[in-house]
Amino acid sequence: MNTIVIQNCKNFINKILSFMNKSKIKKLEELETGLETITNDFILNMMKIYLENLDKEIKADKKWRKENGIVVERNNDKREIVTKSGLLTYYRTYYCDKKKGTYIYLVDEALGIKPYDRVSTAVAADMVEYSSDNSYAKSSKYAACGIVSRQTVMNKTRKVNEEKLKIETKGPKRKVQVLHIDADEDHVALQDGKNAIVPLITIYEGTKRIAKRGECINPHHIHGFGQDLEETWLKVANYIYDRYDIDYLKRIYIHGDGALWIKTGQEWLPKSKMVLDKYHLNKALLEATAGQWQYRKAIYSSIYEGDLPRFCKLVDELKHNVQSPKKRKRINQFKNYIKNNWEAITIYKQDGVDGSCTEGHISHVLSSRFSSRPMGWSKKGLKAIADIRIYCQNGGKITPNHFTKAKQQYNIKLETIKKAKEVFSKTTYEKLNNIPVFNMGKKTPISTILKGIQRSGYAI
Repeated sequence: MNTIVIQNCKNFINKILSFMNKSKIKKLEELETGLETITNDFILNMMKIYLENLDKEIKADKKWRKENGIVVERNNDKREIVTKSGLLTYYRTYYCDKKKGTYIYLVDEALGIKPYDRVSTAVAADMVEYSSDNSYAKSSKYAACGIVSRQTVMNKTRKVNEEKLKIETKGPKRKVQVLHIDADEDHVALQDGKNAIVPLITIYEGTKRIAKRGECINPHHIHGFGQDLEETWLKVANYIYDRYDIDYLKRIYIHGDGALWIKTGQEWLPKSKMVLDKYHLNKALLEATAGQWQYRKAIYSSIYEGDLPRFCKLVDELKHNVQSPKKRKRINQFKNYIKNNWEAITIYKQDGVDGSCTEGHISHVLSSRFSSRPMGWSKKGLKAIADIRIYCQNGGKITPNHFTKAKQQYNIKLETIKKAKEVFSKTTYEKLNNIPVFNMGKKTPISTILKGIQRSGYAI
């Protein structure tokens, strides 16, 4: 086995040299793809050697197997699994546990490879993270070369441990005087033909200009799908208390369309005031004055100047000029909407509060994945992707640790693992002296690097 490791190293070095020493000038993309292919083949071969040698040592430990009632059922069973370096193929031993009456591949158990997994947890993590922005089919193509199905990608998203999808606050609490909260909701089509409402709350420290565009400062997103309203606002409150110095904070502005669930946020957050989102205000104004555009400017002016009597007078005139009961009802609704949110409107002038980014957050964070294209979601799938997407939007990265690990049924002896690793630990630089490239007279950049490895005593 030690010879196989050396031979694999030799083949890798020779392939690199052969690729680099060709007279033809290579483009940058040729260097990238060529060297990546050679390196991936080398990694796959090393993993195969490691796995099969561990399997050999487990099989050789007859005393341990006898104590545990484990006997060989079958030899050389083939297994294929997609890794980040490509398709790994190896052979292992199938065992029968006489005490439990079960069958198992001990080498798979030792390395945490589940029986029906077609991809490694590292590849699964890449697929899951990519699926937060893209379809399951594209995620499979990106992370696993399209080898696995959309169903497999979907299943992996649902196996992510929800408790680990939390961004921990680090460092001292931030000191800011003003915080802004944008609250809105997206309507997502479900597979049963109904719509699901996905609330989104974004906490940020104001905006800054970058060229012609505005950008929120330190945004943090929280979605409320699949949980109670109180639970959602509790998460918001906890984040603010953990992240910011509440004593230094002077004001929290909650921007929204005036819905009751948004106004509830004031009960959870100290020093908070409601601000009616200008997008929804202007939308309501356009709908109410449809067909009578000449009133728009005057009504708009009365609202933003905080002149309620003038606003009521103008709206009554607007309603008097229409005959349709439907239009009169719409105008009445508009009047009540403005009056019910009057304090949230006058705050524009009183506190000098600028507009919010509610629709931008909904579009960028939710709609671009859930509702901008015709698709139907299950509630379970929607919850899983919403959790993952929000986590990634907040700066998180999906890793193999996000998956719940199965508890090992068998503990392989440390002596057995040590023996399996000896095939690599014995591959010292002395063994590498026989590789021709180290002893050739011609000096090239690649030979200089390789000789450095040899002389430093590193094991490949």
